[in-house]
Amino acid sequence: MSGTAKRAGLAVVAVLAVVVTGGCGRANKPVVADAAHSVASTPTPTPSVTPTASVASPSDPRTMDLSDGVLKNKLYLAGKVPAVQCVLPRPNLTTKAGMLAYARVFVTCMDKAWAPVVERSDAYLVPPKIFAYSLHHLSATPECANPLANVDAFYRQGGLTGQICFDYDTFLGADDPVENLIDFEQLLAHEYGHHVQHSVGILTLYNELYRGRTQAGQLEVQRRKELQASCLGAAFLGANKSTFQLTGRRLAIWQNIVRHVGDEYNDAHIRDHGSRKSHAYWTLKAFTATTPAACNTFTAPPKRVS
Repeated sequence: MSGTAKRAGLAVVAVLAVVVTGGCGRANKPVVADAAHSVASTPTPTPSVTPTASVASPSDPRTMDLSDGVLKNKLYLAGKVPAVQCVLPRPNLTTKAGMLAYARVFVTCMDKAWAPVVERSDAYLVPPKIFAYSLHHLSATPECANPLANVDAFYRQGGLTGQICFDYDTFLGADDPVENLIDFEQLLAHEYGHHVQHSVGILTLYNELYRGRTQAGQLEVQRRKELQASCLGAAFLGANKSTFQLTGRRLAIWQNIVRHVGDEYNDAHIRDHGSRKSHAYWTLKAFTATTPAACNTFTAPPKRVS
């Protein structure tokens, strides 16, 4: 896109026909040398709750209930994400059709990598569907109806599977095609992280963690979920860094992107996705470790999900 900063945020999760766990808008990221903009995934709207008279500290003192399904999910013991054989098409992010063609192959690659990991978690992965939409022509993509405001992508879960929707206008007119592609891959990897969470039950149980919490406590739980989605996405990218050529300058661009995603850039000042420091901590660690064992954000101390 142009020299103006791209909206950065994390993944919006809308639960089809059940509950909307969605999020706020994407944050604006400043222009940075060598990697001017970033699109991480989108946020998640907070379920409606009656505000309490007083706001608790960022770390809610209430103990999480569903420890077996979230804190001790078998995903964390399922082993490393494998490197898989993927034949990528020549990237063309100048049209909707070109973006969809690349995104579908990218998602298929993630399906292949994550399926055995999810199966080792005593769960089953049903590949998600992926759609591209434009805020200027929403009727053309009814599958992505009613997108949340100020987001570049979102994930909806329903039944055994889910769907990833991305706003293709975000990636048109990029100054640097290589950076734009890496940005796009980072976005898709984060959104697919939510699909992994859904497949192993974390997303469903996560909805219950809101119950009885203060607003500050709800935001902390949401940050844990969003940071985990980015972490899972990074584990896949790290395991398949050769396929996506994430070395040298391309790796430096990706590192710069993930270091500049955070609530600091959120115009609405909503603390729902984590600081840039927290985002960098989880993504960089997982990229090296290539395993979901590095992504248990739900047991991390509050300072790691600030």
